[in-house]
Amino acid sequence: MSEKQAKFYFAEILEAIQYLHDNDILYRDLKPENIVLDEYGHVKLTDFGLSKVEFKREDRAYSFCGSPEYMAPEMLATERHRMLGNAPMYHNKSLDFYHLGALLFEILCGLPPFFSENRDKMYKEILFSPIKFP
Repeated sequence: MSEKQAKFYFAEILEAIQYLHDNDILYRDLKPENIVLDEYGHVKLTDFGLSKVEFKREDRAYSFCGSPEYMAPEMLATERHRMLGNAPMYHNKSLDFYHLGALLFEILCGLPPFFSENRDKMYKEILFSPIKFP
């Protein structure tokens, strides 16, 4: 889509995420499949199955969830620490903003920033590689 269209949809999605956060909801599953348009062309978010309600600004979440190509580094680091037997790490509302950035990258470039058919390679790149803009 054009940059003008991307700005419009990005702004609407950002507003939706801000509304959720203002109402103490951590969304955790922002991806194209969970965004629909209403009859007027405005954004609606769907699928709140991974969301956490009554999630305050200072709260922390420890569960491992989400779509692989949109997995945030803090989510992967939490799982990595758990597997190594280390103290658990956490994620918070900033997770939704990582997803927002990955979504914008996909809108403008066609694929999420670290997409790979090889899930392990993709996770490693999310954790350790700088983002590359085409």
